[in-house]
Amino acid sequence: MKVKICVSFLIVMIFGGIFASVSSFAEDINAIKAEMEKRLPAIVELKSKGIVGEDNSGYLQFVGGKREKEAVVQAENQDRKKVYSAIAKKEGVSVNQVGQRRATHIAEKAKKGEWLQGQDGKWYQK
Repeated sequence: MKVKICVSFLIVMIFGGIFASVSSFAEDINAIKAEMEKRLPAIVELKSKGIVGEDNSGYLQFVGGKREKEAVVQAENQDRKKVYSAIAKKEGVSVNQVGQRRATHIAEKAKKGEWLQGQDGKWYQK
């Protein structure tokens, strides 16, 4: 009887830990998404001014000598890396592959005049 109780307890602990980590992960992603949504107006403004562009790895980069809201750009890139890492782990690919794939999607949806980095590393305006 003690063995059954110990095994049952172990199963509950293992699955409880898994569910807790999944729940925690979902909360983390939701928190990241909320922060990214808060930053979006500032990023749209930086892009429209030609201060930042989207590089070919899925991150924001400054494209001229002018720099504004560096903390916003840094926070956005950190959160993107967290999201890319989670996707990479789930899909069994590298973080770089996820970022490059995302860069392609971003480039397709970019507005006219926004700066993008091509696969050859050169910057251009859409």
